[in-house]
Amino acid sequence: MGTGAYLPERVLTNKELEQIIATSDEWIMERTGIRERRIAAPEEDIATMGAAASLQALENAGIEADRLSYIILSTNSSPYLYPAAAIRVQDALGVNGKMAAFDLQAGCCGFNYALYVAERMVAPEGKYALVIGSDTNSRWSDWTDRSTCILFGDGAGAAVIGPSEQGRLKESFIASSLNMKLYCETEFNREVSPFLPHQTQTQRHYIYMDGPEIFKFAVTAVKESLRRIMEIANISREDLDYLIIHQANWRILDAGARFAKVPIEKVIVNVDRYGNTSAASVPIALHEALMEGKIKKGDKVLLISFGAGATWGAALVEW
Repeated sequence: MGTGAYLPERVLTNKELEQIIATSDEWIMERTGIRERRIAAPEEDIATMGAAASLQALENAGIEADRLSYIILSTNSSPYLYPAAAIRVQDALGVNGKMAAFDLQAGCCGFNYALYVAERMVAPEGKYALVIGSDTNSRWSDWTDRSTCILFGDGAGAAVIGPSEQGRLKESFIASSLNMKLYCETEFNREVSPFLPHQTQTQRHYIYMDGPEIFKFAVTAVKESLRRIMEIANISREDLDYLIIHQANWRILDAGARFAKVPIEKVIVNVDRYGNTSAASVPIALHEALMEGKIKKGDKVLLISFGAGATWGAALVEW
């Protein structure tokens, strides 16, 4: 019914990264298509960014926050194990105690997962839900590891779903299969716990990724998502007006377009400006495409994402 997005003001360019680690603008562009990304300010986190995106989504939907029944926030980079960031967003919206709010973790596929859950919660009773993707993976990156820190940017995207006279979620699915090629281990209190082996060195909370293996998984996930949605929705490639694929890497977007046999102009692309914003990637791209007037009434838009876990999923939306 309405979308919103928030991107931090701080822009980190490839040229600046050349001063931080041994890399180059050419090396990054050739492998990822990313030229810059946004970095959250010290006072910002997934809740503050999620709240900003949510206010915009609610305004665009024409819905007051107290009409919501659920707030679902998908993230992989919460600064707190608890309370849930979704409850902090609820508080920022001034609607404490009036609905249920909770977080959901499903890698970079988090928004698709949250959308799938929200649809099944609100559809039977005609309720409204706020679905958010928000991540600050710059804070979980090892800034001495050029294979990962060049990829991630911070941001948030949000969408309001509920009963509408036009537009609908036509078909969707989510899936998962254990894959430890991309993970972020939390070491908690190993340095001080008397119940764990003593460690003299730690690498707390850094993202680890086997790039080549994750690339192969991502391309396969996009192909599987396209095939499965076309099968269950009984549509052809020609019926798709736009593809919004998780903005992880330009080469994955290009491969997805070639497999779908759709012109690259039908693929929404912002990875060059924001990098991989994880669970925020799909809703940010959807919001920008709407604000730029690309998506029109009646268009069929396919949202595809994939992430650590491994997780993947897709949703076919008729706007």
